[in-house]
Amino acid sequence: MLHTSQLNESVPNRFEQRGSFRVYNPVLQVTLGEHTFGTENWSLNGLLLNGMLPEIALDKDIEGFMNPQGTVERCHFNGRIVRIDLKESQFAIELDGQSREVAAFLPLWVLKYGAIAK
Repeated sequence: MLHTSQLNESVPNRFEQRGSFRVYNPVLQVTLGEHTFGTENWSLNGLLLNGMLPEIALDKDIEGFMNPQGTVERCHFNGRIVRIDLKESQFAIELDGQSREVAAFLPLWVLKYGAIAK
């Protein structure tokens, strides 16, 4: 497993080859333990987050909550870290594709609060 001290540039894996529509609006607020991040963009498959976790590693399993910024709606998710970009201070999470909650909430939030951008 790679750790941030070993990374000095963007380190992608297969997730970055995704063909999913990326959504920029609404911005999602993502809570991982005691840390909160905003999305740069997201899709049904994953989240690109601005900021960095203190102890981050590729392929690390992760669990958290997300909601459209400024709302009280909330969705639990599981996933894993698939990209770390120290230069841009961003990291990507691939969402667990089996979550019915994620599959229901994300499209609803696009309709209620934002628009899809490619």
